[in-house]
Amino acid sequence: MEKKVTTYFQGNTQFENTGDVLINKSLIELFRTYGAVVINDEKLPAFYKDALVLASQEKSTVGKGSFYRQLFDKAWKSLFKKDQQVIMVAGPPGHIFGNSTKKIKKNLAYSAFLIVLRLLRVKVVRMGFSMGPIGKKQAVSERIRAWFTHHYWVRDSISLDLAHAIGISKARFFPDLAWTYHANGVNLSQARKEEIIFSFRDAIYKDDDGQRYKNALVDRLVYIIDHVKERYKLKITYQVLGDYGFCKELYEILSEKGYEVSFEEEQITLESAGKAYQNGVAIITNRLHGALLAAKYEVLPLVLSDIDKHLKIKGIYQDAGLQELLLEASETNGALLEKVLHLLERREQILEQMQQVEQQYHTLTLDSMAQVLKN
Repeated sequence: MEKKVTTYFQGNTQFENTGDVLINKSLIELFRTYGAVVINDEKLPAFYKDALVLASQEKSTVGKGSFYRQLFDKAWKSLFKKDQQVIMVAGPPGHIFGNSTKKIKKNLAYSAFLIVLRLLRVKVVRMGFSMGPIGKKQAVSERIRAWFTHHYWVRDSISLDLAHAIGISKARFFPDLAWTYHANGVNLSQARKEEIIFSFRDAIYKDDDGQRYKNALVDRLVYIIDHVKERYKLKITYQVLGDYGFCKELYEILSEKGYEVSFEEEQITLESAGKAYQNGVAIITNRLHGALLAAKYEVLPLVLSDIDKHLKIKGIYQDAGLQELLLEASETNGALLEKVLHLLERREQILEQMQQVEQQYHTLTLDSMAQVLKN
């Protein structure tokens, strides 16, 4: 008997981060294929709802009562109906880290909410996130929260090992939602693949020394640019609104040094990504979804960072067999340049490999979703 599925989802995220918009849109599109979707859109900005392309009936503000009232009403009505299944996506995709008292209290309070949902036979799924580093107390609260979750899906093997180590044995691997995202259509056969694109955040962690970080990054980029500027055009973009100032500063520094480099003043969105990336040969960035979105347009996604600090990127790239695309910032300029040039030569082969990974992850995603509906 095929069940009528209704999935409820909290839409809150970093609204001005195109990467977060990407994975949330991909999540919604995934659940749409199995039934109805209801998003808590009460506090969502209009531009974000437009980016998600929500139908009227998918917005909780159109329904009767609050998001939670609609969820509990639907759960109660479905409780004794074998042909109906209510699913709750427990938390947005993202990254779990730290040891803050606020996060610990939130986890414990949320656990009480999940207990009630389970009593109503709502299927609780947590998915599309990574973990670490995480403190001992927060790890305990996360384990308690996981008790009341049917499916606990992390997006990389590093997070999976950590989840198992802190006692969450039910944790399973589920590919990052960017892999199944359907990019807007662009005719790449007409593209001029001539640009090296740069896109960076101003730090990896909040306690990074901003000036030291910037100086080291500029030093690396200048060395690479000196050896590619005759073959490629140079462009700086940003996908996260908060990155604008730093990326603009990088553009001004490089321009003052005499390099011919362009700067995209407008933030890259899901709608504008095709136009922004269609002529890209490669992107060098430290933003995970800046890399993965660009790759949708046949742009080689190179990550330049302190890789061991960027565990979510490290794990996702390693799992996909793409660790060679990770550029360790502590290496010498010469070693970095040699690696970049080698990867550019192998660009088409690597992009073909990424397509195969995408197909494998698509199959794994569908198999995982089938388990949600069966169990």
